[in-house]
Amino acid sequence: MQLILQQVFPLGRFHATPWRVSPFDDAFGEWPPSPWRLVRAVVARWYQWTREATGPRGEQELNDLVRALCDSAYRFHLPVHSRRGSPLRQYLPVEFGWNPPDKKKPAERSYGTSLAQDNYWCVSRDDDGAVWWFVDGNRWTDRLVETLDRCIERMTYFGRAESFTQMRRDSGPAPTPNCELIEQSGVAPPSSSVPVLVPLRAANRSDVERVTDDPDVAGRTVPPGARVMFAVRPQGAPARDGPTVMPTRTDCRLVQLAVGWNVAPEPRAVVRLTARFRSAVLRELLRIKTGHHDATWSTAASSVREAMADMLGKDANRKPLAGHRHAEFLAWWEHGAPTRLLVWREVRPFDRDERTAILRAASRELSWAAAGPEADAWKVRLVPLDSAVPPPPGFDGQPAPCWESVTPYVPPRHHLRGGRSRASETVPSQIRRELTLRGVAGAAHVEIEEVGDAAWVAVHVPRGEAGKRAFLGDRRGYWVHLGFREPISGPLRLGHSSSFGLGLFRPVGSDRER
Repeated sequence: MQLILQQVFPLGRFHATPWRVSPFDDAFGEWPPSPWRLVRAVVARWYQWTREATGPRGEQELNDLVRALCDSAYRFHLPVHSRRGSPLRQYLPVEFGWNPPDKKKPAERSYGTSLAQDNYWCVSRDDDGAVWWFVDGNRWTDRLVETLDRCIERMTYFGRAESFTQMRRDSGPAPTPNCELIEQSGVAPPSSSVPVLVPLRAANRSDVERVTDDPDVAGRTVPPGARVMFAVRPQGAPARDGPTVMPTRTDCRLVQLAVGWNVAPEPRAVVRLTARFRSAVLRELLRIKTGHHDATWSTAASSVREAMADMLGKDANRKPLAGHRHAEFLAWWEHGAPTRLLVWREVRPFDRDERTAILRAASRELSWAAAGPEADAWKVRLVPLDSAVPPPPGFDGQPAPCWESVTPYVPPRHHLRGGRSRASETVPSQIRRELTLRGVAGAAHVEIEEVGDAAWVAVHVPRGEAGKRAFLGDRRGYWVHLGFREPISGPLRLGHSSSFGLGLFRPVGSDRER
């Protein structure tokens, strides 16, 4: 008769150490769970059942149950995603006495401590992480099967007390065994096999009920009534992070990523942060489009370049796109520190490849430090936000008459010449001109106020123009408040490097204190 038992571990861990093996010397970990442990656990639960029963149960029933368990052969189906966990080490209290024991030193009475190690295996908490036992034996009867059912249904832990378990006999379809127990037979077992303690066919109750402190088992790693067999574990599935899938949306024009850091990026590093993330996104998108990990823009086909134009901002011939059609990489700052990175495109929603590239780029740390030997010293982590997270103010389509700077506004043209301000290139003139070019209603009737001290910030310099500029340092940015006669809708970003996070505005109430 074959019995099929299903065992699950609700906490996702199986804690156990082989018989009389020091946890510090446990090279393999007990996996699969040993049949010797199962036999002893069933016997313990039989005694519990007899205490609960209204009438006494015969000792012969237990003898027959032990004989049927020991005379059976065992096979397993182990979950392929199981992994051995990193051992847990902790100090446990031991005997109470003088600490330290040396009477010549000042001491106090307290519990001593002993370092203990807890070895365990990680499994899934649901049926996918179940251990299936296939028990084949000729001594099983309907009466013994019913007795076994009553015993295993009372089983609450298996191995250490932390190893909570649920076990039941299953009569339905079961998976195919993937772990067999083999004999050593005088030859070396396969290198992939591990020792497992199995009861001898002739083992009896006195063997099964022994404890590790019995004098006749002291110093023995194999107790009387047991033998060592070898299990060939199934090859585990490769460990890798599960794919992060963006919600399937056809209108996704804004991707938000929370910014985490130990040291907050400097306010002048807005463009460094967004430009490096943009480069990472384009690199991942190029790999997706070409199928090659080492693909470069210069070696990519013209069709690939054209497919990436709306993300890069340039066509296949490196000609800039007109009309702000490309994706913009913006930083949302609160209280002087970045809290979100925003990827925004107004003309066309992001397709699946573009969303995947953004997620892959966000899975790695991002440096915000200036180029040099310490460029990787300070980094941030990006966490994709769910579509249920509301967009920041200005990206929700709500019109507002007053707007204020989130990041400094940098004039695209120099407004000073010889230390004097040019009337046609003042900050208000440049803002009004750009609002008009962007088609913002009411641009001619905007009130512009500089608020707070100016800030020096890094700006974006295209790679092809880096050698043509005489000055590539930081530029002066301004904190600006804009007031329109009629409410306008956002998002509103103006000035130099506005596609890289500078010159971003947010709406404020019309009764804003000045």
